[in-house]
Amino acid sequence: MARTIAAGFTVVAVLALAQVRVDRSESGAQASAIGTLRAISSAQSAYAVVNGGYARSLETLSEACRAGSSAFLSPDISTDPTVKHGYEIRLDPAPPAAASRPDCHGQPTAPAYYATAVPVQRSTAATRAFAVDQNQVIWYSDTGVAPTPPFHETSTVRPVR
Repeated sequence: MARTIAAGFTVVAVLALAQVRVDRSESGAQASAIGTLRAISSAQSAYAVVNGGYARSLETLSEACRAGSSAFLSPDISTDPTVKHGYEIRLDPAPPAAASRPDCHGQPTAPAYYATAVPVQRSTAATRAFAVDQNQVIWYSDTGVAPTPPFHETSTVRPVR
């Protein structure tokens, strides 16, 4: 019980920091997309500690494991996909998507994940697409198409610094 409560407080603190640690050179929409992926990455880390694998959906991350405990992710990004500030946010188990042990709700976990933030419509506020996996490094592409794992730097794909 104490471990779950401590994990809940840690998740809340990490989510708060994730929203603050965004490069000031990004547009508001892009900064929101990066912050959302950071929140998902932090939530996935906490979820994996409690459940022994990664959540397979945003909906799963937005549910608390026990009554009275905090969810791993904010309810404003609780559906796959979620549109937020002009970006479509998705979470998928990364291939191979073999199921792992069940989580606190009896749902299968995933050994890896892949989350993306892609502009719904390319504009001056939203030109880059972003992605993150269990390695917790957010990558972006100037093409508007999310980079895919395994990530590596190219002329159009780079890590967010």
